[in-house]
Amino acid sequence: MPDPNPQSDAGSPADGSSSADSDPDGESRPRDRLALLAATPGTDAVFHQLRTLALLAGFLALLVTLIAVELLVRI
Repeated sequence: MPDPNPQSDAGSPADGSSSADSDPDGESRPRDRLALLAATPGTDAVFHQLRTLALLAGFLALLVTLIAVELLVRI
């Protein structure tokens, strides 16, 4: 079966086996791990995203609390 992504950096093994992305133990090769590490976002970007999500969650919690209080007051 041909490689579905011919432009991948994994390459094909010299013996033609189908395990192009792994060594005999089933682990990825160090070269593949470096590509994954390079694609990982930095700590500043992750912190910014987490802070944004925390603010949105807090705003949503406040909104739900206000709606619940409004409904309880009407009873």
